[in-house]
Amino acid sequence: MTAATGLVVPLYMLRHGETAWNTERRMQGTRNSPLTERGRSQAVAMGRALRAELAREPGRTLFLRSPLGRTRETSEIVGRELGLDPAEWREDPRLAELGYGEWEGFTWAEIEANRPNALALWRADPQGFVPPGGEAHFELSQRSAAMLAEVAASRTRTVIVSHGVSGAVVRGLNLGLDARAMFVLEKPQDAFFRLLAGREERIEAVFD
Repeated sequence: MTAATGLVVPLYMLRHGETAWNTERRMQGTRNSPLTERGRSQAVAMGRALRAELAREPGRTLFLRSPLGRTRETSEIVGRELGLDPAEWREDPRLAELGYGEWEGFTWAEIEANRPNALALWRADPQGFVPPGGEAHFELSQRSAAMLAEVAASRTRTVIVSHGVSGAVVRGLNLGLDARAMFVLEKPQDAFFRLLAGREERIEAVFD
């Protein structure tokens, strides 16, 4: 897909805050892990920055999130900073994280012990490499592209709370990147991105 995604109004992409499994370098995918205290602080800080950003151009905004627990928890904290009615969040399963199949719940060290160089192989060919029993990158790209097309067609400013890999794919589609370039995009939990017309801007969270 090219960068011509049709985004004529901003799309804000947020990743969930740090989770317990993030600190353990454990694969989450479709499974869940609660936010850490740091993760909740990150969500508050992103909410503050987003509140200032949205106030620059008041107007109608759509609020979408992945249905997984860590994104729901993050979005609820962000929403409180925005003074948002929780009912305004709409869950879209297409925003869920890439499914890692049999690897979910295992650390990278454990995965590497069972399958040496797995991460290197995945980085070298993210389009063709599929975790055992997991989801292919092209499947994630297809569902992300369909969601992005709907957002663009709405011509309404949108906020999305999703995940590291699935969020990077949405950003990559907007930027016109291939799978390998999407794979190595930064995936911060203390900043988010403003997407518009094939470009993106990093916005830092506002901590006390």
